[in-house]
Amino acid sequence: MNEHGKHDKTYRIEVNGVSETVNHDVLTYEEVVSLAFPQPVANAIYSVMFEKAKDPKDGDLVAGQSITVKEGTEFDVDDTGRS
Repeated sequence: MNEHGKHDKTYRIEVNGVSETVNHDVLTYEEVVSLAFPQPVANAIYSVMFEKAKDPKDGDLVAGQSITVKEGTEFDVDDTGRS
């Protein structure tokens, strides 16, 4: 931990084929969507699938959930339309 109480470890992950670096290992659905769509569309529904994560290893992530990533975790985020 550094002097600000944060971990110095970073994780390289892939979001829609683009390499991203995050500085914490637990990512929420909302954080992953914002990496894929920095300017999200209001009322859009996003599907988030992942693999190569730490816990759980793969599956779907929905609003309100989070997962623990590790180096190389991959996300596929799609805009599935409006709610």
